[in-house]
Order: sequence, then structure tokens, then C-alpha cells
Amino acid sequence: MNIKRNIVWIAFVISFLVLVNCRKKQEDTCVSNTTAQVTKVSGPRTISVNQEAALSVDYYLFNGCGNFENIQSISNDNTVVISLIVKYQGCVCTDNLITGQTIFKFKAAQPGIYYLKFLQPNKTYLIDTMTVN
Repeated sequence: MNIKRNIVWIAFVISFLVLVNCRKKQEDTCVSNTTAQVTKVSGPRTISVNQEAALSVDYYLFNGCGNFENIQSISNDNTVVISLIVKYQGCVCTDNLITGQTIFKFKAAQPGIYYLKFLQPNKTYLIDTMTVN
């Protein structure tokens, strides 16, 4: 009897592990990170050196599984590439556009014209300029 009970127990454990492993793989395939679709940037267009400008950035997400995560920016001379990072999590999502708004803070230590390039999901840019006196 002990052998049968051990075989049943081992079969149960193996089945459980396979089920958990399959479920985890399915959840992992339903998660992606991308950029939000930026629709509008508003705020000051002229600032002084070392003055911080708060720009209001309107965006939308493509479905109900999306959540705004954060803003990333990379500066190269007078060009700043800004990405609004979105995490889409879920295999079954509502089919509607979700709008949102966030603040991007810009500050420059040197005078000049700066190009603020907001990365779009299709790898193009919404380009805005900032004059720093």
C-alpha cells in the first residue's frame, strides 16, 4: 500500500509543478513594456539658465491593460529624447484608449535652443523646442 500511496503522491507533485510552470509561462507572455503615445506638450517655451520648467505631457495608452510607469530622458548636447514608459500587463484587455497626463521637468545649465523629442510607439518623435536664455 505504501508504494501505491507514494506513486500517487509523486504523480500529484509532478502534476502540480507542471501546472504552475505552464501558468507562469502564460503570464510572462502577456507583459510588455513600450512607450505611450504623446499627443500634446504644454508649458513655457522660454526659460532662464538653471530655471526648471514643468511641461504638461498628455498621452494615451492603447488598451485597458496599460499603466504609466515612469519618464526616462537622455540628453545629448541640445537634444533631449524623452520616453514615457508604459507597462501592458494582461492577456485579455478592454479595447479602449486610456488618456493620461504627467509632468516632465526640464532644466538647462547653458543658454541655447533645446530640442525635446518625445519618443512615440512607432519610433517617430513629437518634437518641441525650449529656448534657454
